[in-house]
Amino acid sequence: GRLQYCHDTVSFIKAYQRRAEFRKNWSPSFHVQNNVIAFEENKTVGIDKPQYDPLVIELVIRDLEVARVLIDTGSTVDIIFHGTLQRMNVNLDEVRPTPKPLTGVTKIVYFAVIDNPAIYNVIMGTPWIHSMKAVPSTYHLCIKFPTPNETAIILGSQNS
Repeated sequence: GRLQYCHDTVSFIKAYQRRAEFRKNWSPSFHVQNNVIAFEENKTVGIDKPQYDPLVIELVIRDLEVARVLIDTGSTVDIIFHGTLQRMNVNLDEVRPTPKPLTGVTKIVYFAVIDNPAIYNVIMGTPWIHSMKAVPSTYHLCIKFPTPNETAIILGSQNS
């Protein structure tokens, strides 16, 4: 139900509290100092222009390559669709936070599971973007984030 003095549901507030507790207890396994993430104009060679495409990438989730992952800087949740979980052979009873590699970096991602058809399999919003310290660029059709050794780049696709 809804609380009397605010518009959020009790389950939303509890989920927010769990995420806040997770963040309080999470400490990065590496220290990044003054990493510069830059995007260069010459890296846009090969991109059809003008383009107004969303940033759509592939990620490894639960050891499976998942295509059509939308990077949405306007979304305050990370979403995985029920149909995607079915295609991954994941039973909803199995959905528990366990560390699995995600693009070579182990992160726990809390997904909202939505049971509606969608053109994307997953929508990664600001919770994931911020936890990865990632910088997406729709102009360059890529997302960059620091790793212990370098800046990682995941390229998007105009064909998605």
